[in-house]
Amino acid sequence: MNKRKSITIIGAIILLLLMGLVVDSRARFPMVNRIIITVMSPVTYVVTAIADGVHNTTGYFASLSNLKAENEKLQKEINTLRQDNIDLIAMKAENERLSQLLNFKEHHPQLKFQPAKVIGRDIGDLKDTILINQGSNVGLKLNMSVVTGAGLVGIVDSVYPNASRILLINSPRSKIGGMNLRGDSRVAGIVGGVAGQDASLEMNNMARDADLLPGDTVVTSGYSGHHPAGLIIGTIEEVQKDDGGLTKVATITPSVDFSRLEEVMVVTNYDDFSGLLQDSNSKVDVKKKIIKGGAVQ
Repeated sequence: MNKRKSITIIGAIILLLLMGLVVDSRARFPMVNRIIITVMSPVTYVVTAIADGVHNTTGYFASLSNLKAENEKLQKEINTLRQDNIDLIAMKAENERLSQLLNFKEHHPQLKFQPAKVIGRDIGDLKDTILINQGSNVGLKLNMSVVTGAGLVGIVDSVYPNASRILLINSPRSKIGGMNLRGDSRVAGIVGGVAGQDASLEMNNMARDADLLPGDTVVTSGYSGHHPAGLIIGTIEEVQKDDGGLTKVATITPSVDFSRLEEVMVVTNYDDFSGLLQDSNSKVDVKKKIIKGGAVQ
């Protein structure tokens, strides 16, 4: 009975809907229109709400997809700009280093240089050597001086066909003839590295009354036969007497930052005239060649 009643009700609703479709004038069947509107309003609301929900959901996901694509595009642009900025900073730093090297060359017309790039560093305990990308193929030889625009780096310690190993001046194995640049001092000594102190050098073999002051600049003396006179070694930070009190020892801060070496120059023709510099009749006045760009002029 209930089933039949339900079918009857559904049939009546369908009939009313059909009547609503064929009725074009509310004036002719106002009661029918009122019934149809009354019955259909809730249904219409639900259907409309569902349709709006589907539309809004579709729009939301479409908008989300667009935002994601736009975000990815912006992120790529940010990454590109960031890399461009890094490249510009690196290029600026390289230009500054190369400009310093060029300045060094211009103020040393008597010297010939072979530019080189640092391609390796010593990873051992001493960390006192670097590897450069030039070797015997361009005429490099043992004991040639290596410099940057800031001053003396070291000396060629090993030569290979396409590379060379450089012994840094902060190595305990390095011994360089040094001299106080101050004109009223001119004290000479031996400069070498200090074990366990990469950022310090020591100048020894000086009389206990040697005229040395913190802030004085130490340059190569030219007496060793390997380095041209007047290359900057560093600045005196401290002066004290040795344990016996017979000689003085000066602590020197190198002018070169060995941890940041990238480009260097090898002096290739010093042997051509090094003997002249040591001739007792030829006195080299490095004071007159005042330092500029990391070396004497």
